[in-house]
Amino acid sequence: MKVFYTFGSDPCFPFCGGWVEVTADSMKQAHALFRACYPDRTPGILNCSDYYTEQQFNATDMPTTGNRGAFCHRKIAA
Repeated sequence: MKVFYTFGSDPCFPFCGGWVEVTADSMKQAHALFRACYPDRTPGILNCSDYYTEQQFNATDMPTTGNRGAFCHRKIAA
């Protein structure tokens, strides 16, 4: 499965806008892979604005218009 982790304007996020795409066998594994690269700032809270399954992400306009002027920053795979 693919999970898309998006970012807002908080200067503490790894990026301003855009997203990181993670390919994993499960949501739990995707979160672990994301956290290995971008650790929680607050324990138990992912260091991103939101996350989407591939179906949810593709239902938005982000794939074509971006998120806050940015697109994919990185792809991570299991």
